[in-house]
Amino acid sequence: MVNLVGAEGYSGPVHYKGIEDILGLPAVTPHIYGKKMTRPFRKMGHVTIVDPSIEKAREVAARVKQSIEVVSNQTIS
Repeated sequence: MVNLVGAEGYSGPVHYKGIEDILGLPAVTPHIYGKKMTRPFRKMGHVTIVDPSIEKAREVAARVKQSIEVVSNQTIS
């Protein structure tokens, strides 16, 4: 499982940057909590990865973690 938390430096209406990149991956399921506003480190959802091989699941999890960023169009000054 990979937690989706608000990126540091962003606060405001949420945008899941890069989520399109993981939607086609097999055995990867995003769970978005429906919160409208993000702030730094706020838990906004998670992604589950299921694979019989723990090594493969960890590789996919690392790819997911690199692909998604929970941001807003507004930055914190």
